[in-house]
Amino acid sequence: MPSPLRREKLSMLFREELAKIIDRELDFPEGNLVTITKITISEDGYYATVFLSILGSSPRETLEILTKNIYHIQQILNSRVRMRPVPRISFALDREEFSRETVEKRIAELKRKKEL
Repeated sequence: MPSPLRREKLSMLFREELAKIIDRELDFPEGNLVTITKITISEDGYYATVFLSILGSSPRETLEILTKNIYHIQQILNSRVRMRPVPRISFALDREEFSRETVEKRIAELKRKKEL
């Protein structure tokens, strides 16, 4: 069981490596931008959830592409990271990012109407 500090360091390492993999190895629909917002690693160190922010016209389609290619992504990650066992990754949309975006849009709308 990794300590909280070790899980945090692993999370930062995985964020860097996964960002490279997603950027270089996968093709997404035109205009979609994928950003890794955070990675949580389970207490036992066997599983990692990658939270994503997807900007563009089809976030669900982009998430499906990632999910379809998860085996390939995991293989690349296993070869790049020098630790065993490498946590098994899963992808999820970052709901906090959507709520922040909604609040920011609402604030901008109120400023435009000069109500704020």
